Amino acid sequence: MPPTRIKAIILKRTDFRETSVIVSLLTDSIGKITGLMKGVKTPAKKIPPLAYQQGVCIEALVYLKQKGGLELVTKPEVIESFNFQNESANLWKKLVLQVDRFIPPSRFNSNQIFDLLFQAGKIIRELHNYRAFEIVVTERILFLLGVGPFLEKCLVCGTGENLYFFSGKLGGLICSRCQARESTSFKLPEKHIEALRFLHKIPIGHIPVVKYIPEGLYLSLTKCINEIVRYHMAD
Repeated sequence: MPPTRIKAIILKRTDFRETSVIVSLLTDSIGKITGLMKGVKTPAKKIPPLAYQQGVCIEALVYLKQKGGLELVTKPEVIESFNFQNESANLWKKLVLQVDRFIPPSRFNSNQIFDLLFQAGKIIRELHNYRAFEIVVTERILFLLGVGPFLEKCLVCGTGENLYFFSGKLGGLICSRCQARESTSFKLPEKHIEALRFLHKIPIGHIPVVKYIPEGLYLSLTKCINEIVRYHMAD
């Protein structure tokens, strides 16, 4: 079977023997794969170490297997290094590890999630508020994976009114009438719901203009995201 050319962000990298690495890759088109870069640390191959480091975006050839398992990844070339320092580097590492945790190796159209993560990496240097950025990117990834947050109607009865409670188990808002039927839900201040809706809709390229999130709001929105993760994402 001929190789497939991909672009991919390296979510995780593990050394394998002396000259090879195993990488977890979010690709631009075929989902998330686990690949073997065989012999890349051999001097004769002349592959720069940056081409197999966590967080780097590469272009490569992959020989896909029909029955799963490690895919052979060859000829990696760096497209974008995302060479951050200090807090920016910590945030980028956290985001790529989250994507690795949220998505099992699988074939799917990963274009939107790849574009989101790539664009996120491009704008980290412009940030004034790391908290807002982390919330927006994480909830956007979860939404693209189909687990929420869903914010426009009650996830139990479908009404668009009195949406004051959040259920991580259901992945979004429920109304005050249905709250008693969903014991895991918790009440959110109306202002926090509006803030979550705003952050859900803001284009990712506009996040740098959000310069401040109050502590209470940050904790509230983080709780919503963590509850979705708790119920829907495997460890």
